[in-house]
Amino acid sequence: MMSLTADAPPKTRDISLDVAKGLGIILVVIGHAWRGLDTAGMIGNDWLFQLVDRLIYNFHMPLFFLLSGMTFQSWALRRPVGEAVRSRFTRLLWPLLLWTYLFAAARLAAGDEANTQISGLQSLLFWPLPPREHFWFLWALFLQHLTILVLIRFVTGPLSAPAWATLAALVVLATSFTPVGLNAWTVGEATYAGAFVIGLALGATTWRPQGTPVFLLAAALFVGLQALSFQLPQILLTAEVLGIFLSLAALTMVQILSDGAGTGYLRVLAFLGVSSMGIYLSHTIFSAGTRAVLRRFTPDLTAHMILGTLAGIIGPLIIYAVIRRVGRPSWIGF
Repeated sequence: MMSLTADAPPKTRDISLDVAKGLGIILVVIGHAWRGLDTAGMIGNDWLFQLVDRLIYNFHMPLFFLLSGMTFQSWALRRPVGEAVRSRFTRLLWPLLLWTYLFAAARLAAGDEANTQISGLQSLLFWPLPPREHFWFLWALFLQHLTILVLIRFVTGPLSAPAWATLAALVVLATSFTPVGLNAWTVGEATYAGAFVIGLALGATTWRPQGTPVFLLAAALFVGLQALSFQLPQILLTAEVLGIFLSLAALTMVQILSDGAGTGYLRVLAFLGVSSMGIYLSHTIFSAGTRAVLRRFTPDLTAHMILGTLAGIIGPLIIYAVIRRVGRPSWIGF
């Protein structure tokens, strides 16, 4: 199946991580559909746009980096270095390269219906790095994975949870106050490096939150931090710290809820989490196409968000089902 991160062995797989990825990928689709409507001039209320946008973007990408870090050290230590490096090229760089061009081709085919128009086949003649559109995430993960792989295989060896936590604090400070300007090649990796390393710390411990009081505390922390975010200065340091703590609170709630993993909606979320790579790569094509067609009939934001989100989730799943019948999903990065 499709996945955004290195998978744990099936027998030891923690379903709560898949559930968290499932929630995260739904928020990714919602967030891009919401921003697409704003770019198309269909929201018309800046306060409403900023409210929804911030509540989503405060934490959903830090959550993905944290989840990736949780499984990475054990994954990297089980494989020969060469195999691990090749895997990062095939699982992260190949999808980035392929879907950058497929996304551009879809935009070219859409013509005037696209929010950002391009024209002429010559518009497809570009180098895909530094990454474009939402594919920055794959490039950032690629750099983070290779950096940590080198660290734990050639420099330090496996690190403990306290060591990773200390390193995470140093990384947040270093990336927030670096005198070297961040650019399109490095900004994604640096912005979410702290969340990724916190994930490594979590992956090195066996502690797991339990109980209703802990759930309620995490929920209160999550709501409180979301409210506080509107009062905090919009600088990288606060964004990094806020994203980490919101992600930890969200993951805590998910892990406690996932103790009842047989529940139907949790199984659906876990399935979407396992399917997250394909959804991430191709969802904007389906969401944007739905918006282009639907706006001819209605400007209703609720209809656009519901149908655009469903299309962004179901469309990639259909692609996956089709490609499984004719070949391997990995051929197209799924």
